[in-house]
Amino acid sequence: MAHAFNGRRFLGAVGLFTLATGLFAAWIGLHLGGDRMTLWVDDVVTPLAALIACVLCLRASARHSGRMRLFWTLLGGATAFWTLAEVVWGYYALVLNVEVPVPSWADVGYLSAIPVTVAALVVHPATSGSGTRKARWVFEGLVIATALLFLSWTLVLSPLWRSADLSTWAGIVTLAYPFGDVVIVFFIVLTIRGMTGGDRLSLWCLLAALLAMALSDSTFTYLTDVANYTSGSLIDTGWVAAYLGIALAAFSSQSSSAVVPKAEHYRPSLASLISPLLPVLIALGVAAVEVGLGHHLDQVAWLMALGLIVLVLARQGLMVFELFAPGRDVQGGLMQRLEHAALGGAGAAERPVSGYQAGGRGPR
Repeated sequence: MAHAFNGRRFLGAVGLFTLATGLFAAWIGLHLGGDRMTLWVDDVVTPLAALIACVLCLRASARHSGRMRLFWTLLGGATAFWTLAEVVWGYYALVLNVEVPVPSWADVGYLSAIPVTVAALVVHPATSGSGTRKARWVFEGLVIATALLFLSWTLVLSPLWRSADLSTWAGIVTLAYPFGDVVIVFFIVLTIRGMTGGDRLSLWCLLAALLAMALSDSTFTYLTDVANYTSGSLIDTGWVAAYLGIALAAFSSQSSSAVVPKAEHYRPSLASLISPLLPVLIALGVAAVEVGLGHHLDQVAWLMALGLIVLVLARQGLMVFELFAPGRDVQGGLMQRLEHAALGGAGAAERPVSGYQAGGRGPR
């Protein structure tokens, strides 16, 4: 039987995962049952959430074929690494009853998951496009990734870079997490920009999950540097939310191949035109606040800010080239795009005007 998307089932899953995350956050935040019980809840629920994500990713791979099956299989492998790492972390904290060292065997699992996740995004069918549009998607991914790296560098990485001893494994591991998260975010943005339907909702869930993980990793890195992190902290909710978000992405994935555009004529939505600029505005706003407070932005931060401006200009130039490319009905095409944006395109994905390729439904 084919697995069709069911909005009621999806909303039910969202409600269940939201409730589970909320209960976990409340238990951790209130330390119900005392510190030891809180630690047990933390280090049991977190690997359980990762295991649920792993199982649902592998289940999603069985519903697909071709590159989509490989995508979900690799993502299942990444969540398997995360599950193993969480189990090892819990072994240190619950069985050995010691502070988890940095680096530890858990870091092997955490860091191994990063290249596997990137590999999954690389093989996704939506990344197989070509031409000017693909170049624009690459620039949009770079814009968002650079903005996130600027924020991470300004708020977390810069002080760590100055204080970390990169001649030791501990220093390298500490800095590897935020950099790895930025690479993952770049590829997930690139994948989402290449989708025109099908699993787009699933990919948005995946993006939200990976952003939650990136935020938790950066906070963990900062707290570890100031020796203020302990197992059972409230920020552990971020990892549970991330794992359950990946599980939700796998659960909502439709049993069909990705819709990969063939035609060259598209009508970009208003959201698709504006959304890549929002992280830039946030990053530049943070820079303005830092300068206004009298904080010094180092040379790396200024180079990132300059890079953001160059990338945004390049992205806008490619968009203009797309609109006025030779052989197109420029006036009609432009008016069609503006009309589409004005009449409700803000909530829609980029859609082909004509011609697309949709895969058939796979077995359950």
